[in-house]
Amino acid sequence: MIHNDILSTIGGTPVVRLRRLTIPGTEILIKLEGFNPGGSIKDRAVLSMIRRAELNGRLRPGGTIIESTSGNVGKALALIGAVNGYRVILVVDPNAPRSKLDYVRALGAEIVVVDTADDSGLYQRPRIARVKQLLTEIPGSFWPDQYNNPDNPRAHAEQTAYEVLSDVPAFDTLVTSVGTGGHISGLSSTLKRELPGLTTVGVDALGSAAMGFPFTGYQMRGLGLPWQPGCLDPDLIDHAHLVTDHEGIATSIALARTEGILVGESSGAAVFGALHHAHTHPGARIVVIAADDGIHYLGESFDEDWVRGRGLHEAVFGAGLTDPERLVEAARKPTSPPVRLGLRYATT
Repeated sequence: MIHNDILSTIGGTPVVRLRRLTIPGTEILIKLEGFNPGGSIKDRAVLSMIRRAELNGRLRPGGTIIESTSGNVGKALALIGAVNGYRVILVVDPNAPRSKLDYVRALGAEIVVVDTADDSGLYQRPRIARVKQLLTEIPGSFWPDQYNNPDNPRAHAEQTAYEVLSDVPAFDTLVTSVGTGGHISGLSSTLKRELPGLTTVGVDALGSAAMGFPFTGYQMRGLGLPWQPGCLDPDLIDHAHLVTDHEGIATSIALARTEGILVGESSGAAVFGALHHAHTHPGARIVVIAADDGIHYLGESFDEDWVRGRGLHEAVFGAGLTDPERLVEAARKPTSPPVRLGLRYATT
């Protein structure tokens, strides 16, 4: 197939069955969003947000896109900006992975670094404040606002969910991580309508406030927030599973070493949540959304020295959690068991 541009290759990502990181009698299927051209599920939402902004005139030819990002949204925006001729300004903080910054710069995006945290030591709110300042200074600029833009979940309700159903027409459980709330809300809204009785498990970092729990901080990237995002509909999530840093990172490493699947930390956390669900629901057929690939984490969470520097080495490597059998057994009794969340749908 010949494509007119790289953006037309977004979507159509593969679904792979896990062979070793699984529970006998249970099927865990993982949809690999890292196969999108920008390496993550964010390509879908960002393209949806930009196309809608073009249609309603909020973004005009030659305009400027400004967004706060820690990585994958920035990659998607840089990609779209390069193809469609937009100036792209990405507001980041010192924690942004160097490899992701190199990626977006290669595509022509500009980087603004916010290096002053707020009173709680976080950068998200100062980054957004900087975005708002830039919007007042740059004529013709547009802010996608990934946390609150309804075109974020709409992309997954209208496209991603039907891709899943095309490959897996019947299954019991959807497990995915929670960041902006876009893909879990969009997917769940459509899939619950098409598959009555479907259980949705939202996986977040222990210490994140995205699903309404107290914020205490965490180290994993690609999931979690210090507040509840507007794109998240908690009523569409049946169970919330807060996964620890060491559980998520160990699972991403184990996926690479035992399944040959290289994914990011949020995907590792989601698979850990799926393993626990498999223990408690024998015979289930589970679809996991792996939000991004693991390329940009190679020098970080896949590196033992980096893990050691974060104080996680003993919990990940010392405890042997990268061994598939030990990891599967650890998922039986996770550090923080799932809790009931959703109200709109009655599932077990």
